[in-house]
Amino acid sequence: MNSQIKKGSYVSDIKDANQEVQGVFLVEEKSLLETKNGDPYVAMSLSDKTGRIAARIWDGAVAAFNSFDTGDYIFIKGVSQAFKAQIQLRVLSVKSLDKSLIDIKDFLPHTKFSIDAMWDEFRRILKSIKDRELNNLLKAIFADKTIQDEFKRAPAAKRMHHAYIGGLLEHTLSVAKLAKMIARYYPWLDSDLLLCGALLHDIGKIEEFSYDAPPIDYTDKGRLLGHLVIGTNIIERFLALTCMDKEGQKAKLLLHMILSHHGHKEFGSPVLPMTEEALVLHLIDDLDAKLNFLQGLKEENPTDDYNWTKYQSLLERSFFLPGIREDLLDGLFRGQSDVREHDFKAQDIGQKGLWEK
Repeated sequence: MNSQIKKGSYVSDIKDANQEVQGVFLVEEKSLLETKNGDPYVAMSLSDKTGRIAARIWDGAVAAFNSFDTGDYIFIKGVSQAFKAQIQLRVLSVKSLDKSLIDIKDFLPHTKFSIDAMWDEFRRILKSIKDRELNNLLKAIFADKTIQDEFKRAPAAKRMHHAYIGGLLEHTLSVAKLAKMIARYYPWLDSDLLLCGALLHDIGKIEEFSYDAPPIDYTDKGRLLGHLVIGTNIIERFLALTCMDKEGQKAKLLLHMILSHHGHKEFGSPVLPMTEEALVLHLIDDLDAKLNFLQGLKEENPTDDYNWTKYQSLLERSFFLPGIREDLLDGLFRGQSDVREHDFKAQDIGQKGLWEK
């Protein structure tokens, strides 16, 4: 039996230029390109559980490019360099490794928060739903051991937001807490329906992604159907098991929220949000996803002397993101109850108030 190789440097260790780097990384992307002078070089994106970093091979580029594939684990020696206010690696030597030598826990990113604490809070929010049919539906779905285990571990995305083990639970809990706050501010909303939709909106992601081994990727089912359809199928199966009328208005409104929560047809929703609750769900889902994405950009760009990110083509802009406020992360998901019904204050609208209980 082969012994596992030591990980060595992590991406999170590489903070400044001129650091010597030696360690194992996962090759997420690689391309063989040419300089303006026509000289070949290898451009790569390397990752581990702490993040990803751009890397370049300048010497012996063609031979190096042919020595490993995307998805391989490689042992590299190199040095960090500053390029356009970003830190990247200049790789001096590279060797492809057998996967049996790798501890995959070093390469699967994980939520910063306690999954058990988040799950406890998730269950408290579920129990707060007073509508008997919706409550019974939720209890039936999450009493299923397979669904529960997958929901607690699944990522919420491959790359863009909450793309790590426990990310789906973290994102769903955040959306549910936002839903509770908004329902208190706009009391005419159907708070139980909104909360139920928040808790179930991404349930299909438990089958959309493969995450037992890095890198996180789409399953065949995820590519062919997508999580909106998968989630609708899961909910319809449990509607039948709980004897809730799937042709009734309540079920139709819930399924409409699931199918419309991407907000636009070009983003994958077959219908646009056409109820107040569906519109709210779309907006808070989008809000939490984008803020988590920006938080990730902060962590990838921790420099104090340059506060602008590189251009984000998906959002068609760069972002001005001063250094991360670590103090605002203290106390998140520590297992306390959420904001009390009778103690909702204006300051709770701030980022800290969204998370702290």
